[in-house]
Amino acid sequence: MVLPTWRPTKPGVDSHCGWVFADPNGEPYMSANGVGGPFPATMEGCEPDPEFGAFSIREIYERAGDTAKLYSVPILWDKKTKTIVSNESADIIQMLNSEFNEFAKNPGLDLNPTDMKESMDSVNEWIYTDFNNGVYRCGFAKTQDAYNKAVAS
Repeated sequence: MVLPTWRPTKPGVDSHCGWVFADPNGEPYMSANGVGGPFPATMEGCEPDPEFGAFSIREIYERAGDTAKLYSVPILWDKKTKTIVSNESADIIQMLNSEFNEFAKNPGLDLNPTDMKESMDSVNEWIYTDFNNGVYRCGFAKTQDAYNKAVAS
C-alpha cells in the first residue's frame, strides 16, 4: 500500500509528484510542496512494492507501458501478463467477487450481493464523486482558487 502523501516520483528527472511506496530504510520527508511533515518513510499498513520494489505508482504504470500519465490507485495488477487490469475500485471489487474464487480462502463471501446493488451503487457514486475524484480535483488544482473550489465542492 502506498503512503497517504505525495512525493516527487522521479526526483531530479522531472517535477511530477504522486503516490509512493513505503521505505522501511528511508528518512522522514516533507510534503511535496514543503508545507507538511516531516512524515515517516513508512507507516503501519504501508508496505514496499512486493512485485518490483518500485518507488512509486508511476513506475508501475510505466512498467505496464502506460502513456496517459494519470497514475492513480487502486491498481489490480496481473503478474502473468505484467500489466494493469484495472484501476477503478468498483470494477476491482466486482472482479474480486467472482473471478478469483478458485484462489480465495472464502469463495462464498459475496462482496456484491444482488439485493444490495442499488444501495451499493448509490454509495459508490457518492464515494467516487466526493472522495476518490475529490482528492484528485484538489491534488491536480493548478491555482489556489481551483484548490479552494475543489475543497468546497
